[in-house]
Amino acid sequence: MGVRQLVVFDLETTGLRPKQEEITQIAAIELGGMRMEMGKSFCTYVNPGKPIPKQIQKLTRVRDNNVKNSPNPKEAIQAFSNFVGQATLFGHDIYRFDFQFISKHVRDDPAHSRNIQFIDTMDIFEALWPDFSRLRNSLDDIAERLSAGLSSIRRHDAKGDAILLAHVFQRIQDHPNLERLCSRVPVHETRLPEPLPVSYASSTEPLVGKSFKTSVSY
Repeated sequence: MGVRQLVVFDLETTGLRPKQEEITQIAAIELGGMRMEMGKSFCTYVNPGKPIPKQIQKLTRVRDNNVKNSPNPKEAIQAFSNFVGQATLFGHDIYRFDFQFISKHVRDDPAHSRNIQFIDTMDIFEALWPDFSRLRNSLDDIAERLSAGLSSIRRHDAKGDAILLAHVFQRIQDHPNLERLCSRVPVHETRLPEPLPVSYASSTEPLVGKSFKTSVSY
């Protein structure tokens, strides 16, 4: 879709209301090359500063003991921003959902944050299937339509959903209407924290004991 550097990502949260709830997990995967192959990945639990509701623990399998020694949302978003660099972000319903959770922790100040571009699956969904009901707009629906679903992927898990999103984007690259998609799908902008200098970002402070994980693929 005319994007050279892409990072797919997903969040898990304590609930659906951004003002009352918080992030519990962030996962992201770099895509690059001619075939947009998966490269480095990032994954961290996030301490929401509140108990995770039992029904959410059951759905996401993110439990209170997983997050108790993890970075808080602001720290985790900073680490995520460091990982993203200048890449374009890609995710499912991120305009309406994910960035509502992220933006409240990002200072709207050019000295501390920067613009970042992103593509939302919902825009692709509407461009490909304008007559398809928005009531059936889950990531599973999109993956099924693109034959990108993998039965072995663990769902409602940020890491598993990021992998599925990577497969969705790869399938989009092979779509016969890709050129039309490129002209109809908007690229949005939001803000993330300024990446920290490498020497500071790699420091053990203030994240000593916190559970960040960056690897060379899942």
